[in-house]
Amino acid sequence: MSIKPPIPNGINSQLFPALLERIQPVDGKPLRVLDLGPASAATVAFFSQFRCSLHFADLAVAALHPPVRTQDEEELDARSVEAELAGHFRALLDLPKGSVFDICLFWDYLNHLNDAEVRAFSLALQPHLHSSSRGHGFAVLNRNAQLYHQSYGVLADNLLVVNAVNKVSLLACPHSQSGLNNLLVGMEVNRSVLRTDGRLEVLMRTKPGS
Repeated sequence: MSIKPPIPNGINSQLFPALLERIQPVDGKPLRVLDLGPASAATVAFFSQFRCSLHFADLAVAALHPPVRTQDEEELDARSVEAELAGHFRALLDLPKGSVFDICLFWDYLNHLNDAEVRAFSLALQPHLHSSSRGHGFAVLNRNAQLYHQSYGVLADNLLVVNAVNKVSLLACPHSQSGLNNLLVGMEVNRSVLRTDGRLEVLMRTKPGS
């Protein structure tokens, strides 16, 4: 189902319809969707048209960054730091053991993570992906754009809605498409569209061979 704006706080999406094309759960189970944001009535209503299981991670922006290390902990090597960060994100996501998702909705969350954190976050998520998993989200190309974190919902296959704007959470970690592809483990950006507000809308897929 497609809807044409105007809808209050509606965002017309060129890429979201492609996210839903040819999505086939690999094991015959219901479509499994991971939404990193808070529960949205619009999203629940939209995916109710499918045989579907929705999981809302409801990540708090303030909790994304791990505690500041002590001086002794700062001496950890890069591999240990990466493992520590991945453990932080695994605990934050708190996904059911053995769960696998067909669609991951990243929204604005990657724009709060620096390079090392993006890599560690994707490491934490990788066990929950399969060879046909897909993702959708937004990237910020310039920290001077002064864009704030938004909570989203899905109204139709071509229409998203902004449910709330967090006016204290700037999107402070810009990432280009190529930058994300150098950092992400298990997924890659395969399509993108620059939006008028400065966000880069992106589609992701499982990296070949992952």
